[in-house]
Amino acid sequence: MIKIFNDLENVMQDFKPIKENEVTMYVCGVTVYDSPHLGHAYSAVAFDIIRRYLEYRKYHVKYVMNYTDVDDKMIKRANEKNTDIFHIAQKYIDEYERMQKILKIKTPTIKPRATEEIPDIIKMIQDLEKKGYVYESEGSVYFDTSKLKGYKNYFRKKLSKEDDIIDFTHCDFAQEKRNIEDFVLWKKKKDGEPFWSSPWGEGRPGWHIECSVMAIKYLGNSIDIHGGGKDLCRPHHQNEIAQSECATGSKFVNYWIHNGFLNVDNQKMGKSLGNFIPLNEMLDKFSGTFLRYYFATAYYRTPINFSMDKLEEGKKNLNKIQIFYKKISEYTNLITKDENIELYESQNTTVSNIISEFHNAMDQDFNTAKAMGYFFALINYISKDSLNKNLPINQSIQSSIVKFLLDIDNVFKFIVDKSVESNDSESIWKNRYEELIIKLLDFRKNAKKKKKYDLADSIRDLISETGIVINDMGEDYSYTIN
Repeated sequence: MIKIFNDLENVMQDFKPIKENEVTMYVCGVTVYDSPHLGHAYSAVAFDIIRRYLEYRKYHVKYVMNYTDVDDKMIKRANEKNTDIFHIAQKYIDEYERMQKILKIKTPTIKPRATEEIPDIIKMIQDLEKKGYVYESEGSVYFDTSKLKGYKNYFRKKLSKEDDIIDFTHCDFAQEKRNIEDFVLWKKKKDGEPFWSSPWGEGRPGWHIECSVMAIKYLGNSIDIHGGGKDLCRPHHQNEIAQSECATGSKFVNYWIHNGFLNVDNQKMGKSLGNFIPLNEMLDKFSGTFLRYYFATAYYRTPINFSMDKLEEGKKNLNKIQIFYKKISEYTNLITKDENIELYESQNTTVSNIISEFHNAMDQDFNTAKAMGYFFALINYISKDSLNKNLPINQSIQSSIVKFLLDIDNVFKFIVDKSVESNDSESIWKNRYEELIIKLLDFRKNAKKKKKYDLADSIRDLISETGIVINDMGEDYSYTIN
């Protein structure tokens, strides 16, 4: 049985979805005001592996990841660029989705944008208002946390009292609130900012209410899993719980999960520290496949320390994995069970135990770091006792290993690769070539949206001449390189 560490309860729990064999999963997406960085990539890969592993375990997963496309940072960036938030949002959403394709992130079931959910946001605020949980102040609308018993205990073990004060008081509207913990649901209009009409006047939604509305609209009043970065526990996820459960009367989320931070040379990554790493810079040096592997070597709940020394070591280990798959899948010195029953029993016992331990590690809160240890144990056992010496392997054991590798590669997406990873110029140009293809395909996608079908067809024909097969999926697409 899969177990999940529930951050709200601060305990490991058996995973029991609301509906048998179905999982509803919501992950807080990015605020699209700047290009994606390495921390975004780490979070995206971590939750993609969790989603894919649940699917590997035969669950049908409905996965929602939102875009926050109206926010103070976006407004500031739009003003700096002398444009509007909608152009800023589209630019960085396109960049983020290119990142997802390069990192082999499976497309979310639904990708809502906050600005497209304004009517539902207003309706939830009205529902909270009818139930007496909100108040107006200076043109804005706030959630009254004093009306909710237990509010202060949500994720209480995550931060100290001092941290709480910093979180709750860092707000332009602090002087307008009744209680220090109260949070804004609808912000009054300011000059130079986008706004929408509402029963409380012109303005825009607060950040917290956006996620609650999108999660409930697309997944229901109660959902199985809600994820995000550890920095979102308080106050963002705390406030999501408060407003959602008060609005619906139902338990909002059964399992809360959060990924750790990405550190650079043992310091938290940040622009102020000068160690901020844009993702496109890393993709000039390393492939998306390699970064995916590197992130999988860490347990998602823990920080991952990024350093060039570890990257070099990681490249060697990824090579080892991919070479092993190639060798075992093409190995010809095979014998049947009848030819050597003792060899079969010995290999079967060892291989079965290692694969079982691998699954146990993944079933314990998706612990990829521990699972990778058993993965390398399998590689070392087969390589040392058979592949490296060209000794016989039982045919059925070889088949079961290859099947396991192919199946689990649907989760990891770095085991089976056409070429061995390297940090030479060929690898760098391969990354840039693939990024160029994705940009062309995104341009074609936008052309189709604008009903410029002749242009879209011309781009398809041109790309197809290079051996790339485009698979249209409604408004989206996938592609394969032959």
